[in-house]
Amino acid sequence: MKRETIFLKLAVIVLSLPILAACIFLLPFLWREAVESGGWIANSMRPIIGGMYVAAIPFFVALSQSFILLGLIDRNEAFSYRSVKALRVIKYCALTITAIYMATLPFFYWFAERDDSPGFLVIGFVFVFAAFVIAVFAELLQKLLKRAIDMKQEIDLTV
Repeated sequence: MKRETIFLKLAVIVLSLPILAACIFLLPFLWREAVESGGWIANSMRPIIGGMYVAAIPFFVALSQSFILLGLIDRNEAFSYRSVKALRVIKYCALTITAIYMATLPFFYWFAERDDSPGFLVIGFVFVFAAFVIAVFAELLQKLLKRAIDMKQEIDLTV
């Protein structure tokens, strides 16, 4: 199991690097550009960039829970309540990210309407949809894992 989890841990790190780089380099640059341009661009971009910063917090919490889950798999403790808890935290983080981007959708719409770029609104919907799909998938895995743990405990008691 070690080889697969090492690959997945590496994938989690590779996923986190662009988001971390965006928070450190890209978003401050966009914030500065929006403030310098002023007017309606600043009024629509500042809430979007702020939402991205706020959404980065649950994103990194979910990634840390993914590391915990992969560590449990390494130690052959995948069928434990700690893994159910990790999946629950991942689900709540994804729902939080969904709510944050749902709150910023009016600003995506306002920017797309003013700039006459409907593709910008699609970007907002992609953020919402991706986070919601992850939340639903984590919920499904959490229920299946809980059911498997309960079945395992019932079998252990009958034997």
